[in-house]
Amino acid sequence: YFLFFIFFYKMKISNIFYLLLFLFIKSNAFEVPPHLKAVCPQGCKRYFNCDEQQKKCVYKGFFPIYRLEFLEIIILMTSSSLATSCGIGGGTVYSSMILGVEEFEPSEAFPIANFLILLCGLITFTSFAMDKYEHPKNIFVHYDIATVFGPSMLLGAKFGTILNRMLSSTILLIFLLVLLIYTCSKTYKNILKARAKEQKLLEGGGPQLNQPLLEKDKEEEKEDLSNLTEEEKERLAFIKEEENPLNWPSIIFLLIMELMVIIDQFIEGSNKVPSFIGLQRCSFWYWASFSIYVILTLICVKLSISYILVKVNRKKELLKDYNSEVMENVQNHIAYIVTIGIFAGIVSSSLGIGGGMITNPVFSGLGMDPKQSSSTSNFLIIVTAIASSFIFVLSGQLNIVYSLNMGMLCTAAAFVGSFFILKYINRTGKSSILLVIMEYFLIASFFIALYKLITNDTQGYGFIGHMFKLNNYC
Repeated sequence: YFLFFIFFYKMKISNIFYLLLFLFIKSNAFEVPPHLKAVCPQGCKRYFNCDEQQKKCVYKGFFPIYRLEFLEIIILMTSSSLATSCGIGGGTVYSSMILGVEEFEPSEAFPIANFLILLCGLITFTSFAMDKYEHPKNIFVHYDIATVFGPSMLLGAKFGTILNRMLSSTILLIFLLVLLIYTCSKTYKNILKARAKEQKLLEGGGPQLNQPLLEKDKEEEKEDLSNLTEEEKERLAFIKEEENPLNWPSIIFLLIMELMVIIDQFIEGSNKVPSFIGLQRCSFWYWASFSIYVILTLICVKLSISYILVKVNRKKELLKDYNSEVMENVQNHIAYIVTIGIFAGIVSSSLGIGGGMITNPVFSGLGMDPKQSSSTSNFLIIVTAIASSFIFVLSGQLNIVYSLNMGMLCTAAAFVGSFFILKYINRTGKSSILLVIMEYFLIASFFIALYKLITNDTQGYGFIGHMFKLNNYC
């Protein structure tokens, strides 16, 4: 293959031609040895070996890496370098490639994609936070929105892990395709709006494009804070909060929500770790515990909304340049916002896509700058991915070895991608590039998922029969 590449390169033939040749050459065959035919009479899928001890087909592991897997790694690393920076996590590409190449079942592929989203999201968040430290006026996470959305998404993630185990691969892929169509259309509209706004600012000689929603409206710094009134101190605290990349009250609140998820999981137990209070799966007390968690989370949703709205009203009183457009839109559509948050959590954990493809267009529609909507979506992706990954580990659905190996490669690529994208935005101020990148990934993910749906194994049920086939959660 290397000699073929050198030959085509020297002959100045397009590398695309070589890539097509590379793709259509038959991959390495995985055949069941004759002495194991009785153990695996139906044979095994690609990259799966017949295990005599477990008496079933078992994935070969991350190594050795075969030709098509190498191409998969290149695509996933490219996705990591771009997708996480635009706030969608890259989960659609991760899920589609792992389903299509490795041929894992959706109940295995989606947890792996969720774990990769978590690792890459942490890298991107760190890069954007360091950029905020260096340029305090740059736009970053909208923590007020994150505090409202976070509890709702965690509640949805709880239901999503259940649906991931119960629903068939066919219905999950159909949901994914419908979601991709909707998100592509929303993102395209947001691209047009963002570019029109950027063009208007350039033509009007207005403020720089990469300005914060809150202008620093304080006068000269006062060294002696003891001379300030309580109201002035509160105003300065709000200004510093906007310039600080880490809003600890919001982060601590969401970490407490994460702790609730972990405690609830230990109480309910899983396939690998039994309940530490002896609950039986699907018993009366099991569902009672589940209901208590849902009620407590809904209370937290209510408290977070009330707290943020009071805080926003106080900011409007103290900060004359405070742009409250986003939070006013939230205040006018509370029920819609909570519903979207729950739905995003369900989709993120059941389909392994992070939820960013839902939240990012919604945030842009609320009036956020593309960079801020991407940063906020990425932050919420981390929140939900931590909870979902923990649940998947306890339930035995996450292939840890494969995830860690692929994760190391993808996080390295995510670091490089976020560095160059931030450099471009800081130089030009055109953060709409993040929406453009997201649109390309959504379109590519649609065709990958469509191919997987067409070639999906219906296990003899037929397309319609397999679509409505339910697995036993209990």
